[in-house]
Amino acid sequence: MYKLELEELRRWIAKNNIRKVLVQAPFGLRSLIPEISKYLEEMNVEMVVSTSNTWGGCDLAVNEVLKLGLDGLIHMGHSAMLQTYEVPVFHLECRFSDGIPMEDIVERLAKLIDRGKRIGLAATIQYLDYLNILIEEFKKIGLTPITGSGGAKTRYRGQITGCDYTSIWRIIDKVDNILVVGSMFHGIGAAMTVDKPVYVFDPELNRIRETGIEVREILKRRYAWIEVFKNLKKLGVIVGTKIGQRKIGLAKMIKNILKEHGKEAHLVTIDDLTEECLSNMPYEGYVNTACPRLSIEDQIRFKVPLLLPSETLIAVGKVKWEDIIYSPRYLLV
Repeated sequence: MYKLELEELRRWIAKNNIRKVLVQAPFGLRSLIPEISKYLEEMNVEMVVSTSNTWGGCDLAVNEVLKLGLDGLIHMGHSAMLQTYEVPVFHLECRFSDGIPMEDIVERLAKLIDRGKRIGLAATIQYLDYLNILIEEFKKIGLTPITGSGGAKTRYRGQITGCDYTSIWRIIDKVDNILVVGSMFHGIGAAMTVDKPVYVFDPELNRIRETGIEVREILKRRYAWIEVFKNLKKLGVIVGTKIGQRKIGLAKMIKNILKEHGKEAHLVTIDDLTEECLSNMPYEGYVNTACPRLSIEDQIRFKVPLLLPSETLIAVGKVKWEDIIYSPRYLLV
């Protein structure tokens, strides 16, 4: 079950005089739309449902609101990543409210982590409410739990997203291990950017896993793609068009660096990255300045390198591989 911040939603509707609104939800939360619809009907607000994909707080259907002449957007499942938007936006965070057997979790973790150790805690937005409970339970068994403040893309203490682990990076020198409450996807992202052991507790699967083996395999594959990239001449530098992925300045900088190293490089725009997007394009490889996780999870779908900016700098010899891996610089775009 998920908590819906309906009273806050009511105040937002009244403040912004919302009469027609677009509702956008990721796949896992679309079953909640009928409940939202009922509430909006009671407030005499007309609802339109977006079927477009949304992969994070960077991926809001603002253009759909503008094209349809609606008054605002209700975006479900993520917190705000930007300070302002072109239209009124309400982030319905949908935090997980079912009970989690904390004592069992702590007992299992205690077998993996030595007592007396300092453990950094972080969670995705759905599970943030459980951090305070975990903190108290860890203290009972002799662990020292620590959380870090959020960053530019995260509003809350201890919060992480698939591309922003600031709350972990800020405490990494103060802890011995990290526990991520969320999916393995989020744990892998954290583990690629820190030099401490990272464990993942997935409440939906009721499973605890260590990320080390999987991350090492991913990094081996990334290194291999960097080696391929070194010999390529015609390259595309991807500029994301999603509202939170528009890094045109970074893309231009990468393009110039590639040209300085004898490469032919062009800027190319992409909204949702698919095989069709890149088919029949005249490029041997790409640099991705949109969502960094596309290069990690989606590379398998493509026959050409899809490098991160940090990996590109390695490929042209500006930085060393060992200085980038297991550091925040790896995923930064």
